[in-house]
Amino acid sequence: MVRLFIVILLFYGLPAGVCAQSFSDIQLYIAKYKSIALEQEKEFGIPASITLAQGILESGAGMSMLTRNTNNYFGIKAYGGWTGKIYYAWDDEREKSPFRIYDSAEDSFRDHALFLKNNSRYKTLFTKSVYDYRGWAHGLQRAEYATAGNYAKALIGYIDAYKLYAVNGGVKLNPGKIVTIVKYVNQEQPVFGADCQIDESEETEEEKTVVSALKHFVVEINEVRCTILYPGETLSSISQKYDIPKYKILEYNEVADEKDLKESDIIFLEKKRTKYQGAQDYYRVKVGDTLYGVSQQFGIRLANLAKMNDKGFFSTLKEGEELILK
Repeated sequence: MVRLFIVILLFYGLPAGVCAQSFSDIQLYIAKYKSIALEQEKEFGIPASITLAQGILESGAGMSMLTRNTNNYFGIKAYGGWTGKIYYAWDDEREKSPFRIYDSAEDSFRDHALFLKNNSRYKTLFTKSVYDYRGWAHGLQRAEYATAGNYAKALIGYIDAYKLYAVNGGVKLNPGKIVTIVKYVNQEQPVFGADCQIDESEETEEEKTVVSALKHFVVEINEVRCTILYPGETLSSISQKYDIPKYKILEYNEVADEKDLKESDIIFLEKKRTKYQGAQDYYRVKVGDTLYGVSQQFGIRLANLAKMNDKGFFSTLKEGEELILK
């Protein structure tokens, strides 16, 4: 699968329903909700860094269709005796799923905390320090909070990239080391052992993954709405974020199975076009290119691209040859 090498930043005149998740979106989200996350930490013992990172992932930093329509920042469904209002949105099913509607963001954050605190699956997490965001992230993945296989990696990546560990006075953690607190200053500010922390300027593997993905921020290719598969996301979360059936997303991207899509791949949210609408008439093939990859890169339906170039879907492309785009 081709990676997205062309970054398209279209901030003005976006089509209705486009849900962006850029660096600025995330920074605004953090500034707006970090005080609420800290309140939840004090009351329930859930790290503010984890709460914020989960909200970034589950709500697209507050930009998802579901969140904007429901104040639901964590994708919590209307099960478990919920008696409040309900909103139906696409998820992983052939029919729309019921999601909880909240009166405010504060209500959503509190319900998320109660959801974790009152669920036996997450009981062991509350034995961990509120500064041990790595332990919490891996614990949430083991407890199957989300289906994405890289969920813990994504949470840690966002926390490291945006210094969310500092929201509650914590430090950037050294992978594989036990969190140790040497002493407290004024009974509140902890002093951490040198072995468990690393310098803020040191980029962790998880951080590199998130930063790399966010550099590919894209909302439109060839006049067709699209996004990328961010770390920690699945097609189900994209389906929920944009309120599009999962089977339609597979159809738009011309794949039969979600396994054919990888982290940072382009994900189209509408049908691709029959030809390229831009100024470029030809594309010069690079090493490793496939016809499908080029069709995704330029937002052209595979069958049309193949027909224009008299090729089969799985034809081997030669480096340097030119493909007709229109």
